[in-house]
Amino acid sequence: MSNSDYTKMIVSNNTKESVEVFLTFAAQNAANKCCPSPVGLSDFPFLKPVENQPLRGKFTLGAQEEMLFDSKGKCFSGNFGFYIEPQCPVKGADFNHGKEGTSIAEFTLNPSSECAEAFDISCVNGVNCYLEMTVEEGLGWNYGPGKIPVTKIYNRELQKNSGLPGVYPVNCTDCTGLVGEKPCKSLPLGPKQKERICNIQRSERGGIVTINLLSQPAG
Repeated sequence: MSNSDYTKMIVSNNTKESVEVFLTFAAQNAANKCCPSPVGLSDFPFLKPVENQPLRGKFTLGAQEEMLFDSKGKCFSGNFGFYIEPQCPVKGADFNHGKEGTSIAEFTLNPSSECAEAFDISCVNGVNCYLEMTVEEGLGWNYGPGKIPVTKIYNRELQKNSGLPGVYPVNCTDCTGLVGEKPCKSLPLGPKQKERICNIQRSERGGIVTINLLSQPAG
């Protein structure tokens, strides 16, 4: 167990091939009382900037390798995508390069003291990879109206994410359904979540949140 008083993140590639990883940072926003000045590209020199995307960096993660992201206690908020930049379906692509859109791991760690930490897997724009996010037991992570303790979340195929804690199903911008127009018009809607279980959160700090890229859906 990590003994740090702030939270760190690890990204792990559990597949047999190297993969390009994209990290999109939250923007500076003085109106955001929870995370007005999040870390960005300059805080992680190993990231390569993405052209015309000032909040996005990328790096290559080898097979069975991992990368530690240590924000030194500063607010760290954004999302990780794999293989390609997050987007809706890509015409003519294979699965990992966006045939059914893209899935991302979203998070906000080390916000101001009155705000909760949170993470989830978003399949709102589709699925191009299978992700698992894990945390250490006994550190307060929970989900849903009943604040059910949790140590692991994962996504499955495009229309098989209903009932999975910590996962936004396809085109479900509000967890339990669609608000406004579909983000990805060529993809189906849901099935949606029956309860608001899409976010994992806690009031505590410390430990490590790990994002695992898997070669197949978790069981």
